[in-house]
Amino acid sequence: MNFGKIFKKKGYLIVDQILNENQLKELRADLSKEFNDRKTFGIFLHQLKNKSLALKILSLFKNDKLKTQLNSLKEYYGKNASLLPRFEIVKNYHVNLKENHGWHRDCGGELKYKYCKNILYNKKYLFSKVGIYLQENNDYGGSIDIIKNSHLYFSSFLSIYRKFKAIPLRFVMLIHSKLNRLYNLMSESLFMFFLNAEKLLPKKGSAIIFDTRLIHRGSPISKKKYNEVKFNKGTYQASLEEKNNKYTIYCHFGSSESVDSLMYDLTKRQNNKDEMHLWIEQLNFISSLDKELYVEINQVIKPISEKYL
Repeated sequence: MNFGKIFKKKGYLIVDQILNENQLKELRADLSKEFNDRKTFGIFLHQLKNKSLALKILSLFKNDKLKTQLNSLKEYYGKNASLLPRFEIVKNYHVNLKENHGWHRDCGGELKYKYCKNILYNKKYLFSKVGIYLQENNDYGGSIDIIKNSHLYFSSFLSIYRKFKAIPLRFVMLIHSKLNRLYNLMSESLFMFFLNAEKLLPKKGSAIIFDTRLIHRGSPISKKKYNEVKFNKGTYQASLEEKNNKYTIYCHFGSSESVDSLMYDLTKRQNNKDEMHLWIEQLNFISSLDKELYVEINQVIKPISEKYL
């Protein structure tokens, strides 16, 4: 199976169940202890108190099924690519539909700059997020929604057509902002149909690799479950019963050119000027746990870190 060809067409790949049921239970219990008493919804890999847990998490990304698909992407695009920071564990990161619709592209900031567009528009562009989801995607969320084919039409010739294809989303955003009460009374499935969107339904313990140009969001908690959930106002965080807690493990995967585009954007944002330092901090931490992965990451980011540090 040519995973590279599928990824280029669909903008994502699902790697089924890289964890079994026992591994899931153990990992969720370990993460519950880590997040206990922490007033945060995200922990970077190098911030984990339990260092054996950090090693366990890194080992997930060496799963044979996941490695097969990532290697297929490298071969298809002809790129020296690697798993990349940020390695982060997130708990109960949820869109509150009363405050935000959630739809976005991870590369949205890069589209402001011609320098980045030249990279994003390249047919060999390879940059993605890898998410490992420790639950099913149900009424309490658990994975992601995507707008089909929204990673396509990235070229100077097709940019107008891409913007035309985004009109339905702009319309939904307008309803959400101007008629929010009406928005929340309407069925979310209606908006999903209008947007040509899909709720991905990977089995729990599966991974999803998705193009950073793909419009997506964390699958929101169902509107019919609002009364069971306490959202923290102004954040993307919610409090749920333990059995419904959502845990996701993220990192990036891509080539040096794509990292260059990301850093070009982030270094121009006041709150993200230290992003490259964070990557190096994680890289140094990984060197003590997995020398092979350290070498792979360093080969990809070294020329970029020398440019931005």
